[in-house]
Amino acid sequence: MNQSQSKTTRYTVAALCSLALLLLIGWLALRESPPPPPELPPVRAVAVSPLAPLVATDIAVPQENSTNPIVESAAIPTNAATIYRQAFALYDALSKEQQYMVTDWRTNVDPSIAAELCEKIQPIRDLVHQAAAATNCDWGLGSIIYTSLVPHLNPCRYLARAVAFSAAHCRTNDPAAAVDDLVSASRLGQNVALTPAVVGHLVNLSIQQTVIDSATMQASMLAGDSRLVQLLNGFNYGEELRRMIEQDADMSDRTADAIATMSPEEIKQIVDAFQSSGVQLPPMEPTQMSAYIRQKADLQRQYAQTLGLPEAEYRAWLTSQEAIRKTNPFAEQFLSIIETVLTRTQAMTVYSAMAVAGLAVTQDGTEALQSHPDPTTGRPFTYQQTPDGYEFESSFQLNGKSLKLSFK
Repeated sequence: MNQSQSKTTRYTVAALCSLALLLLIGWLALRESPPPPPELPPVRAVAVSPLAPLVATDIAVPQENSTNPIVESAAIPTNAATIYRQAFALYDALSKEQQYMVTDWRTNVDPSIAAELCEKIQPIRDLVHQAAAATNCDWGLGSIIYTSLVPHLNPCRYLARAVAFSAAHCRTNDPAAAVDDLVSASRLGQNVALTPAVVGHLVNLSIQQTVIDSATMQASMLAGDSRLVQLLNGFNYGEELRRMIEQDADMSDRTADAIATMSPEEIKQIVDAFQSSGVQLPPMEPTQMSAYIRQKADLQRQYAQTLGLPEAEYRAWLTSQEAIRKTNPFAEQFLSIIETVLTRTQAMTVYSAMAVAGLAVTQDGTEALQSHPDPTTGRPFTYQQTPDGYEFESSFQLNGKSLKLSFK
């Protein structure tokens, strides 16, 4: 990318303040994996292991506070989070075999089995649709710190998979209903992104990837519905992530304040979280830990301001932080993951552009490629026919490989 494009793409990415990213970088791949056992512990604002899945258990959830003036009734909740939790319970009631089938929604399913599962997930899907129309989404988390629980994240990913299964297997003769499903799943991801920690953004990326995968697998059926293009063009990951950086810095400050009244067990949770993720913390008093975390918060806010800098100035700023990296292990953890987060979010931006281009090509032919360039280069995506459709390739590299997206 040239300097202008680099500056633009950095607006679409940002950094993570907590060790939850270390968890999600390895585990929240752009392609989904089967759900982990439900007895594993729920995720915290700072996760305790880079390999532990995000799983909610049967724990008490905080009281939800509506953020809009409409009074919520028992019959018609106006808080999407309330509706999603109803769907969580229905999903949990599915058998393990059914849950794994939903997770593997891309795979062909015997029609009789698909029909039975479609009937099972219909009330789940309907609740996700209802939540998409709700007036607000308040997860009831309040002012979180590093040790706070955020137990709704993985259940939301599972709901997105259930809706993707519906779009792929239950709406085969109803394109408009399939798009309804995908729009509601995308809205679910956007509501997850309201979680006041950057893990919410990362789960949103995962859910939006699920939406894209489902749409491209059915491109020939869905391309005529303009809602998908409007949906994909409507995202502004840059603004979302800029907000997340500020919220993560606020969370660091709150954690620094809370350390003074934390029990030794709570402080040990923070230490264990960092050390189990490969960040070695030297012995330190709570006051020193608090000072380090507050310094990290300042660094996060500085980083938010660098996103608009030209490439050379941005790199110079990163280089200027070498001293703090050597003295503050919390700051080192933050800075060490910046480039990985940058690449992940840029990749999602390219995937979204690919999906829009592919839907246009499906409807209007390859001439549409000229109007939907690769944001990496400003030139059209590479186009190649496949036995059941076609494939796009971008020059953008993720894990050493060019990004590709197939359309059927």
